[in-house]
Amino acid sequence: MTTMRHLIVFLPGIMGSALQKNGRDAWALSGGALWSYLTTWGQSVAQLKITQEDPRVDDLGDGVTAARLIEDLHTVPGLVQHAGYGPITRRIPEYFDMTVGSIHAPRDDANFFAFPYDWRRDNRVSARKLGRFVETQLPKWRAWSGASDAQVILIGHSMGGLVARFYVEALGGWKHCRALITIGSPHRGALGAVDTLSNGFKKLVWDFSGLVRSFSSIHQLLPVYPVVRVDGAWVRPAETDAIPHIERERAVAARVEFHDAIRLARESHLNEPGYRQLLIPWVGTRQDTSQSAEVVNGVLRLSYAPPAGLAAALADGDGTVPRVSTTPAGLENQQIERFVVERHGWMTNAESALEPLLDTLQQVGAPAVPGDFHGALESTTRPALGLRLESVFYPEETPEVSLRVHAATEPVDLRLTVQPTEPGAAPLVREVRVAPDAAHVETFADLAAGLYRLTVGPVTRGTAAPEPVHGAFEVVA
Repeated sequence: MTTMRHLIVFLPGIMGSALQKNGRDAWALSGGALWSYLTTWGQSVAQLKITQEDPRVDDLGDGVTAARLIEDLHTVPGLVQHAGYGPITRRIPEYFDMTVGSIHAPRDDANFFAFPYDWRRDNRVSARKLGRFVETQLPKWRAWSGASDAQVILIGHSMGGLVARFYVEALGGWKHCRALITIGSPHRGALGAVDTLSNGFKKLVWDFSGLVRSFSSIHQLLPVYPVVRVDGAWVRPAETDAIPHIERERAVAARVEFHDAIRLARESHLNEPGYRQLLIPWVGTRQDTSQSAEVVNGVLRLSYAPPAGLAAALADGDGTVPRVSTTPAGLENQQIERFVVERHGWMTNAESALEPLLDTLQQVGAPAVPGDFHGALESTTRPALGLRLESVFYPEETPEVSLRVHAATEPVDLRLTVQPTEPGAAPLVREVRVAPDAAHVETFADLAAGLYRLTVGPVTRGTAAPEPVHGAFEVVA
């Protein structure tokens, strides 16, 4: 085990920080069903709408602050499906025997910090706040620990990786940074943002479409490569006015002022003495992931089919972020990635993902590290599980799970465990045999309303068996 002499800061993804308004929770969904939560907290959530934002100003003056990370399961259809950040924020400091601190009351002797941020805001605002924290705390840690050459290791899940990368590249944070590890981060955007902005967020009696469209952060998740088919041509969201409810001006600003700023800053750093490759992207694979979209009769429709120019073999991902998006433009074919067969929201929790991540941190924290960090080749020979699962099933819909076993040479016996989140509730366990590379659908009728965790794994574990994959879904009465 390596004693961690560096500072580690972990950033969650969108909606992964609890937000308070005037000192009271306004967004704190954790471990419960979304629709039940909105029944009680819907008015508070609605108050998070941003009426006007100047990205040069850190404080909107609306009384909203980021209080803490959400540690347990939280799922929002179209945006978030995550098991919670409790496991990773406990496991890292335990593994390296680190002292945990709070960004709200930093201690000089602490070198592990979770960094909650206001995920509604322009990510440049959050990046500036991250920079101020790192550049204040790092000297204090160096003085207290005696490690005068200590640096910061940034770990960002999903959008948190984009916040961290803007700090590293566009704000010059690379001078203080030993490594940036991004976990399922959409460096080139994700289709879920297009879907949410265009089709809105209106389910049953709630309509939060105007709320989510007010968030600058979601616009900065729009794909920056051609993924939308309009009148037979493949375009970027910033290149068309044809996508309903997406303001082209905001899409252009997100691309130019955020994504292009990162890319151009990196290109300029290549000529600076001491600059080196800092990025290690963790990539989720083998899960069915939306790859493209098309505007049909004025309505945006998502598809699993790849856009023009993307090989079908690369048209997968972690169920939320396409594989092609998890490596930034300009860094392709450099073999900096590390791969895990898991869904987006479990890449910070599942054993198959978390244990290799700890190994990576151990390598990064070692005294002698090469000038560049390199990843590991993806295994294409070990059987792998693919899971397709909707986030929510409404009345009159029967919950179903679609499974596929990749790279197997014979049928695989799988165990599905559907666990209600209510304390003391018994799980539903089912065993099925799935043929290689064949779609297999399991349905679960008569489930009570509520939130469920899903684990799919081999009946018999072994070196040739696929690793388990995970998901969550909600049943609405």
